[in-house]
Amino acid sequence: MRLTIVGLLLFSATSFAQKAVSKAGIEIQTKPLHCNVPSEGYEADLIQLTITNTTNQVKTINYSFELHYDGVCATCDHPETVFTQTLQPLEKLEGVCLDRNRQGLTIFDHMPAHLTKTQLTDFKIVNVTVQ
Repeated sequence: MRLTIVGLLLFSATSFAQKAVSKAGIEIQTKPLHCNVPSEGYEADLIQLTITNTTNQVKTINYSFELHYDGVCATCDHPETVFTQTLQPLEKLEGVCLDRNRQGLTIFDHMPAHLTKTQLTDFKIVNVTVQ
């Protein structure tokens, strides 16, 4: 029993391991984000992106995701999904729950098990370009 619990804890920690990208003065960090917005009838776990411009210049970043749900890549055949963010000098953008203004700052992980069993099993931030 203890071995099972330890194994589940290790799997959970691995599933939500922070990922980072650094390119041309732009830093991207990721971390888990739990969203519970009863007024919208929404509860889900997401991956939050924090994108920081570490320079004194305006930067535009383009990127895509490879999202694996239940071990299957759901976005690998859709390379046209590119997100673009423009950051002012030293600006930081951070994903929030139900952000309808800035797409690409959160990644859907999963909802409570009674709603759906689909779960993010891996993700990569790919095709990163900075101008």
